[in-house]
Amino acid sequence: MSRKSNQEGSMLIIVIFIIVVLGFLAASLSRTSWSDNDSNTRTVLGTQAWLLSHSVNEYVMTRFYPDPDPLSSSAVSTFCTDPMPGAVINVANTIVAESAMNCSLNQLQCSSRGELDDLVFYVLESSVVCGSGISQVQRNQEVWVREK
Repeated sequence: MSRKSNQEGSMLIIVIFIIVVLGFLAASLSRTSWSDNDSNTRTVLGTQAWLLSHSVNEYVMTRFYPDPDPLSSSAVSTFCTDPMPGAVINVANTIVAESAMNCSLNQLQCSSRGELDDLVFYVLESSVVCGSGISQVQRNQEVWVREK
């Protein structure tokens, strides 16, 4: 009988130990799951912003060619003015605003980078921001254009 009374509290210690270990395991799995969800959200928003930035650049490139002003010597120089024509910016804003995500056009500009061997180089830059708060991502894209 004396042996049984010595072992009565050991099961309680084992149960408490298992509950504590399982609690720590559940907390770490919860933290990992949240981290995965945050990472996936940023990946989706980043891809959306990159594709929208690319779409804006593609739209502006369609405005470069064919030359909207036949008397102009350079189609790109017609649109690469500071500031860029309002109609182009309005359509670019519409492209971004109609996306499925919460995105906005942050910047759209075209600038001359100089001449080399009778070629004029321009850089078209667009920047799109998607998401809000902690999940906000921004993607930029440049397109280099050369003309004679």
